[in-house]
Amino acid sequence: MIPPYEKRPAWLKSRGYLHITPKIDVFNRYEEVYTKVNDPNFVARHGFFPLIHSVIKERKYKKLPNGNGRGHSYKKGNEYKKTAKLRPLHYATHIDAIIYGCYAEKLLKLYEDELKEYPGLSDCVIAYRKIEVPDEEEDNADVEESEEQKGKSTIHFAFEAFEEIKKRAQKGCVVLMFDIKSFFSELNHEKLKKAWCDLLKVERLDKANFNVFNAATNFRYILKDELRIGSRSRGKRNGFDEKKLAEIRKYQGIEAFFSSIEDFENAIKTKKLKVYKHPFVKDKKPVGIPQGLPISAVLANLYLLAFDKVILDSIVNKAEGYYRRYSDDIMIICKPEDADWIEQFVLTEIKKSAVEISEEKTEKFLFSQQQISPKINRITAQLLLNGVPIISKPLTYLGFEFYGYKTLIKSANLSKYYRRMISSVKRKAKRAKSANLSSDKIPAIFPRQLRRIYDNANLNKEKVYRKRKSLVKNDQGFYSFKFREVKVKPGSTYISYVRRASLTMAEESIKDQINKHSSVFRKAMARHLKRR
Repeated sequence: MIPPYEKRPAWLKSRGYLHITPKIDVFNRYEEVYTKVNDPNFVARHGFFPLIHSVIKERKYKKLPNGNGRGHSYKKGNEYKKTAKLRPLHYATHIDAIIYGCYAEKLLKLYEDELKEYPGLSDCVIAYRKIEVPDEEEDNADVEESEEQKGKSTIHFAFEAFEEIKKRAQKGCVVLMFDIKSFFSELNHEKLKKAWCDLLKVERLDKANFNVFNAATNFRYILKDELRIGSRSRGKRNGFDEKKLAEIRKYQGIEAFFSSIEDFENAIKTKKLKVYKHPFVKDKKPVGIPQGLPISAVLANLYLLAFDKVILDSIVNKAEGYYRRYSDDIMIICKPEDADWIEQFVLTEIKKSAVEISEEKTEKFLFSQQQISPKINRITAQLLLNGVPIISKPLTYLGFEFYGYKTLIKSANLSKYYRRMISSVKRKAKRAKSANLSSDKIPAIFPRQLRRIYDNANLNKEKVYRKRKSLVKNDQGFYSFKFREVKVKPGSTYISYVRRASLTMAEESIKDQINKHSSVFRKAMARHLKRR
């Protein structure tokens, strides 16, 4: 039975990005799409399109490997290396994404049932899952928290871990931090298929599940940059062919990079576009799954299910340890005398899953009660580097820095926030100057509109109306956008996130970290709007 549109599953939604094939108007095609995607025969025969590949570049102002302080780049031999982190993303056509989402939900239900079979395991795996906030926490939270958070967030997970450290630090405890190297891009396909079969309790995947598995592992892709006009200029990406996109909308009534499948195939035949495959290879064999698919998160958790069970049994149950895994980030809290064998145990067991721990990112912290002065006795963090304690280094976990006696937002995250703020002001000011070249007056921009990105959203206010567009044929036989108003909840911002973290963790010092954000904004406005 098809549920009403108002109660449609979360995976059945319209997506805003352009792709090879047209966007799908889920509102008008709800029953058709729902029926097809839930039909195993349709999924088994479905031909998945190539993904679109793009890279998110995250600048990192970090300690340089050559020992020359911190920076965004460093010299290695005769060339310069950048410290920026490149995060490859692949996203599917709209119908493919809906299929991935549907099967992700089916697997997730079975995965949650499997976790319940092992007491305590559900508490250990915290990424990509909806974990309810306990009733007593909801009662103590303010309206902003209950409106915004329907489940636990990284704020809750970090706070719980820090509270556990505080409790154990009275007698002394060690925190081991591990990071799995290139997690998504190194998943072994055979092990993933076996985990999939075990979850379904079958020896072989049926045709529908196998088709989804094959599409997620043996995937093809095109580069988003190759859809742009020309090559890069002055380090910036060029735009897309807006004239062609407008013609496709006007004459075909669709939003897509290509007017038809034949148009896409012709671009490949004429070598205007290249289709790639197997971006991840290990030991001369394809490995890995793409980040960005609706099913990727579920598969990542499923892949390490056997590893999680071993850690639960050997470290949590037998050694009274505390284990949390957030995707590829692993935290274990244990007794100081157990730290060495647990570290070796994790390094050995993870290899059975055909992935490796990044040893350069592995950290070991000792937390204990320290008499700092005659009047100050507090919990302190000591980073154990080759057995030598370093007191000034905090434990970094899920975007927070924990010193033992206080918790702060990760300094790198704050820097990124201010950098984006200043960059947006600079970009808006540049546009305003260009529009006022003939005038001697100081160019005008609208700070209220710009600050809306950064100021705290009032989550208590009534739902706001926004417009949703769809292509409709007009009297001339051409297609044009028709807008309809829909009710949506106002979104949150980084400022409200910081305030929520301060409230949840009962840590005023977190809120104090953003005290200067208005001053930084005003100074950026004044500096970039000056006439030169």
